[in-house]
Amino acid sequence: MKWLKFKTKRRKPLQAKNIDFSYGAKEVLSNFNFQITNSQIVAIVGRSGEGKSTFLHLVAGTLTKKFGGRICISGFSRNFSKEDIGFVPQEISLIQDISIKDNIIFFGSLNGLSKTKSLSSAQELLNILQLDKISLNRFPSELSGGQKVRLNIVVSLLHKPKLYILDEPFVGLDFKNRKLLWHFLEQEKRRHKTIMLTTHMLSEAQLHCDRIVLLHKGKVYTQGKFEDIKKKLKTHFILELEFPYLSKTNQQHIENYCKEHEITILDLFGRHMMLSVINPGQKAYLIKFIQKLNVDCYEVGFREPSLDELFLKVDTI
Repeated sequence: MKWLKFKTKRRKPLQAKNIDFSYGAKEVLSNFNFQITNSQIVAIVGRSGEGKSTFLHLVAGTLTKKFGGRICISGFSRNFSKEDIGFVPQEISLIQDISIKDNIIFFGSLNGLSKTKSLSSAQELLNILQLDKISLNRFPSELSGGQKVRLNIVVSLLHKPKLYILDEPFVGLDFKNRKLLWHFLEQEKRRHKTIMLTTHMLSEAQLHCDRIVLLHKGKVYTQGKFEDIKKKLKTHFILELEFPYLSKTNQQHIENYCKEHEITILDLFGRHMMLSVINPGQKAYLIKFIQKLNVDCYEVGFREPSLDELFLKVDTI
């Protein structure tokens, strides 16, 4: 029995192998491979249309369309492990015209819970998410936006799953509600839950997540901690330059120099240029080159990149 527990503990909470998925002629995921280890918060990030939400829905089983590949939860086919998955959709799934109590009982019954177990499990989550002072006789329609999001999480996790899947849980939340939700997720991680989410709040994902998975063109382009992604994208520093005047000819000279020396122009708007450089030496040589063109420029920023700025680099790939 001890051996069995040990083997179960070592199984990956989620493994996706060779996933292919299309909407008609549009390929969304292509040879998509992904796995999570236990007790992690993992953010899947990427531009809109890269397949983030599609992948979450495939794992949760809410997309019934056929797909290629295999998804395993705790070592078993997803079809046999649905009780291990807690899916929190971006859309509020609460029934607005029945009480919070009846919502809890209804959503608990969908996962095979009795009325008593549903309410007991809900009370624990309501306490953690600071909803315990709200009467269960109230209706969801009477709650604020942040309260609805948190209650949506409560009814999705009543059955105490091992794997939490949250699709854009921070959309529309103010800073206070986002902070509360991150605190909840970190607390659940300490309780050995595994959490996978999508978000466009990249600076917060960079701060709170154990691993970031960056999607590009329907595949995992790179993943790991923030430092790993910086290395993969060869973007260790961001250089910002301001030009009093920059002719099209000199702009072309600078662009050609950058291409030849592994420097990426991330953005050029008006007189402002943002570049990705690997080290301070690259910056020094670039500025010397610009000076040789007799072009005036001012360095207005030189710093480590944020995850948002790394996204600009992905756009150039």
